[in-house]
Amino acid sequence: MLQEVIDLQNEAVSKLLSCVESKREITFKAPTGSGKTYMMSDLMNRILDRDSNVVFVVSTLSKGGLGEQNYKAFERFSRERFSHLKPFLIDSNDSGEEALHIDTNYNVYVLPHGLYKEKSKLKQGALVNFLNHISPDLLGHNQGKKIYLIKDECHISTKNLDSLIADSKGYFQKVINISATPNRAKGQNPNVEITEAQAVNANLIKSIELKGVDNESSVEELQGAIEEFIGLKRAYLDEQNGVGINPCLIIQISNKDKADKEIKQIKQALKIHSELKYMIIVDNSEGKKSSKCESNDKVAKLPIKKWKDYAKGNNSSIDIIVFKMVISEGWDIPRACMLYQMRDSKSSQLDEQVMGRVRRNPRLLDFETLSDAQRELISKAYIYGVKPKESSTTKVWLKGQIHKGFLENEIIKEFSIKITRLKSGERLEFSAEKFLENLADCSSDFGGDMRGKVGGNVSGNFGGKKDIFTLYKELQSSSELEAQCKAYAGSKSHKWYAFANNFGAIKREYEKEVIDYDKSVEICDEVGALALESFFSANEHHTDMEFLEEWAWQKEGERFCFDSKAEIEWIKIISKCAKKGLIKSIRINGEKTALFGKNYPYNSGIKFEYYLNGRHFSYPDFVLKDTDEQIHIFEVKSVDSFGSGDSDYTRKISELEKIYKAISKKDGMRGYHFWIPIKQEGNRWVVKCYANGKDRFSGEAFGGEDIINAVVDRLKG
Repeated sequence: MLQEVIDLQNEAVSKLLSCVESKREITFKAPTGSGKTYMMSDLMNRILDRDSNVVFVVSTLSKGGLGEQNYKAFERFSRERFSHLKPFLIDSNDSGEEALHIDTNYNVYVLPHGLYKEKSKLKQGALVNFLNHISPDLLGHNQGKKIYLIKDECHISTKNLDSLIADSKGYFQKVINISATPNRAKGQNPNVEITEAQAVNANLIKSIELKGVDNESSVEELQGAIEEFIGLKRAYLDEQNGVGINPCLIIQISNKDKADKEIKQIKQALKIHSELKYMIIVDNSEGKKSSKCESNDKVAKLPIKKWKDYAKGNNSSIDIIVFKMVISEGWDIPRACMLYQMRDSKSSQLDEQVMGRVRRNPRLLDFETLSDAQRELISKAYIYGVKPKESSTTKVWLKGQIHKGFLENEIIKEFSIKITRLKSGERLEFSAEKFLENLADCSSDFGGDMRGKVGGNVSGNFGGKKDIFTLYKELQSSSELEAQCKAYAGSKSHKWYAFANNFGAIKREYEKEVIDYDKSVEICDEVGALALESFFSANEHHTDMEFLEEWAWQKEGERFCFDSKAEIEWIKIISKCAKKGLIKSIRINGEKTALFGKNYPYNSGIKFEYYLNGRHFSYPDFVLKDTDEQIHIFEVKSVDSFGSGDSDYTRKISELEKIYKAISKKDGMRGYHFWIPIKQEGNRWVVKCYANGKDRFSGEAFGGEDIINAVVDRLKG
């Protein structure tokens, strides 16, 4: 999995954990396909690691088997990574009184909220009795468990369950709302959010290409969409450049009267494509037969309730799925790459949920192994007939595009920036085995008495307190150490015990070599460039285009958004330098364009690798070229918005300072200036700048107009 994905999810969970500690009710917003179930599991595991006296009730949708789906995911995660989780599925659909007994020996209870309804035995006392039993302090005994409620898909109304939240007895100490489309009208204002732009940039979800948005659906348009899908199918299954996945087109039809007409249109469009296999699911029938559901595939012989699982797999033979509402939530089909909506939806919330069905990354776990062409193929979703009513992202594109038989761009020609990575594998010259040989005076297979230098007593569970779950957590950010661990884990000798018991020392030695940036940084063969097209997320950090008219980017609309207030202040400083003639300009279509711009991360090739509890990429915020053809790279930080007490943030700044200074020393990086301006409380900046391994600024503090004068002086030479 890409490190960007790991970082994004870890950061979100860390923020959620902080919010849970300080608030009774919080809301987490993240796009469909961004791994909400995984992050939910991580959050619960971290809370249980701190306080084993917590019990979670996870409310899920009842339809689509989502409750069972979440339960199985929690079970899998508990085995593979999050060892504190002990999941249990509450299911009152079984016959008999025993079905209402809820075992109290677990700590994660999955509750399909549709089961907690009027006249159900669960609502008539079984659930409340269970809550009272596991939390005796509710009855005044001052002992028992703390119960946290997690409302998955919290935008869906749950009036019966909400009555327990409002109950004076206070059944739930914490309430955690999770959804891609939280209901702000109900007070579900996100405390933590993964934006669409962040998720797309990390390749966690696909970007969207809208097709035929304003056209009324017709047989001809549908046939055109099917033809395009067939082309995608060929590309996905191409023997040389494909991704080994049979893609899927999903078609949403209307309810009631229009549905029959639309199904006829679909069948008419498919007449000339008899090779395509389809299934039509227009109700939630759990029976063996349904006159409303049909398929031209062998799946037709199976009970309807098994059709969904049959269609999910990456190699399923089903090419097209036709549905009304059943696929809107809870049915994950990562191979789906195209949506054709015939339904005239009046709900932007529903539209967002449906579009989420085609935005999952089907090769998320091994995305880093794919070629650029393969990544591009599976990183886009095609959508007909619907678009977000309130799009959260805005497309931007570079000025200076030229077509001469192939794509060129005048600005990209000016910014061919060398990028760097950290050495890995054999080039890093690190070996756990060599390290252990030097650490202990023992035989090559680490046999004999392993007491003393190598791990102490190796008897018991992997030798002392180091179990495989603890070790796995420490390995997740280092592919090199993980690979070496796998080699040891397959050994039946004492090698595994030596590795496990000395992992802390091995990790320290490995990191010592990685963060010796003067030795570990290497310049890549390829060069980086700004993205031809990218986007940004709408937020409160926006400014009009007036002072940015001459910079590299163009867009529709009046405002550009940035990641922070500090970025806006810094780009204004750069803009003033452009006005003073210190930044190189070129003519594009007869108009002056200054060579400076935001390095929007999506599609950008301008990045530098560093190490901080794992390998990460820094995408600098801004780049410019001065009139002496010198490249300036800016990583803008702000301690006024995050607080100087945020140790993780200050450590990141420190590591960026080290890596940029080391990069500036490298042969071939002459003419590059690496800036780290840090916004302080009030109107003050601390600025560091490295060029040719020297400090051009070494942490001087500036306030007011002084910062502008200082930057101007530095650009002058």
